[in-house]
Amino acid sequence: MRHKLQNILKQMAEDLPGFETAAVVSVDDGLSVAEFSRDPKTETAAASAYLASIVKSNAKAIKLLTGNQRTEDILVSTDQYYYLIRDLSDQPLFIFLMTHRGEWLGKARMLLQDYEPQLIAILSAYFTSEEDTDKSND
Repeated sequence: MRHKLQNILKQMAEDLPGFETAAVVSVDDGLSVAEFSRDPKTETAAASAYLASIVKSNAKAIKLLTGNQRTEDILVSTDQYYYLIRDLSDQPLFIFLMTHRGEWLGKARMLLQDYEPQLIAILSAYFTSEEDTDKSND
């Protein structure tokens, strides 16, 4: 599963010139399930852990403000980078994408939306097979 996810992240890097790094991350513990970066010095795993706390805080705030609304994505911007965080539907995971500030933000969002079904298909197959294994062990 990890290898398939990393291949998708690599493909995203090829499709987006301003790509810096991306990861599929567990909301619960902030651990990266898969990650890919153009720069090996980028601390993607550490960033994933901190971004998980943003996702959790956002969910609490949205619930207080709007009830049962679902966040599609969260944007964090700095003077040099965009950080897009996208909730993966019905999965306890999110994907984050870091791009250079000069990248077209709309293209980055469209890229995440385009690749989301592939990511979810891989993750769903993995979690379904894991549940089947757990049930057979009961």
